[in-house]
Amino acid sequence: MFVLEKVEFIEEIKAEMAGYEEMTAELIEVWVKEFEAFVGRGNSKKIVKKGQNTEIKLEDEAELFGIVDRYLVAIENDEIEAYWQDWTL
Repeated sequence: MFVLEKVEFIEEIKAEMAGYEEMTAELIEVWVKEFEAFVGRGNSKKIVKKGQNTEIKLEDEAELFGIVDRYLVAIENDEIEAYWQDWTL
């Protein structure tokens, strides 16, 4: 099990996304905004709120990289809206 505080999780995602030319700062911020909305809906067992903190529980680091890879594919295929329609964690 790989556990990160929400802030750490977002920073890891942003750092990975920054390594791709296709992922502009604006597209990265879109991802962060949509992810924050997803967390707010509270519909994932992998998101655990502990008092003021929120933790993200992943199987391993590969799951984190998969999130970035799927977003890259959505950007390349101009399907960002579709990416978030069925997005899950």
